[in-house]
Amino acid sequence: MKNMLKSVSYAMSMMLVAGYVSATPARASYENPSYHDASLRYTMDQEHKLALRYDVYAGGFKALNATLIMDLDKKAYDMGLKAETQGFIGSLFPWKASFNASGHAEKGVLIPTIYTERSTWRDSVKITEMNYGPSGKVLKSTTQDGAKTTVDRDIDESLANDTQDLLTGTLAMLQSVKNTQKCAGKFPVFDGKRRFNIALTDEGTETLAPSKYSSFEGEAIRCTLKVEPVAGFKPKDAKRGWMAVQNHTEERHKLPTLWLARMKDSGQMVPVRMEIASAYGSVVAHLSNGTDN
Repeated sequence: MKNMLKSVSYAMSMMLVAGYVSATPARASYENPSYHDASLRYTMDQEHKLALRYDVYAGGFKALNATLIMDLDKKAYDMGLKAETQGFIGSLFPWKASFNASGHAEKGVLIPTIYTERSTWRDSVKITEMNYGPSGKVLKSTTQDGAKTTVDRDIDESLANDTQDLLTGTLAMLQSVKNTQKCAGKFPVFDGKRRFNIALTDEGTETLAPSKYSSFEGEAIRCTLKVEPVAGFKPKDAKRGWMAVQNHTEERHKLPTLWLARMKDSGQMVPVRMEIASAYGSVVAHLSNGTDN
């Protein structure tokens, strides 16, 4: 349950899923999109700040809430995700986390400057920070796990080259769906230790009915989500984290499903619903409140 809740919170930022990705290593594949492709081009006519709240239910019980902040303008972006377990489930599995990324846009390409994530499980705290150069190259990765701090300045290029951090990659994916009106493609992410692709498959459009759980109703693009490990993984990781959850969904012949729709004022594409068929029962996340200024 703990790993499932961690993974769901990542998924809320559209793969905010993948920060705890773990799996048996796959054959390396670097057939990733060029961030100079027109379909990925970042364009923003004026500044918009979106504040989106999600409520997550597991087996019918409210399990977690998450808030996604997107501060976007023509030349820069800031994103933040906070998530925390709630209610009875929260008392059994006290976990919370925050993720933040800042960067700039150069000729329509998103280039991260700094990415940080902080997670707390009971009294255990883990912090990861990645610093980037002007061109988007990872310069340094710092991890603090309890009393142990690890600094890596000599990062394997096969892990980090031509990747983005989790939140910047999420924004690139949302931009691709906004530009093409399709949920498709593979997006490379490096989390400080591991490289993986987030693969999206288009499932058409669907009209979401009004609900007491959701603030959104109307047409949304439906897609399935799969994390593909590429490098930096260990065999023992196969039974933990997001990949364990993903394996459960594959056994049930139902990959995690995501619904995306446009915000009225900015036109920004955002997640409005997500569903995971896990070993613990159905996990459903709803956009419960959202502002777009």
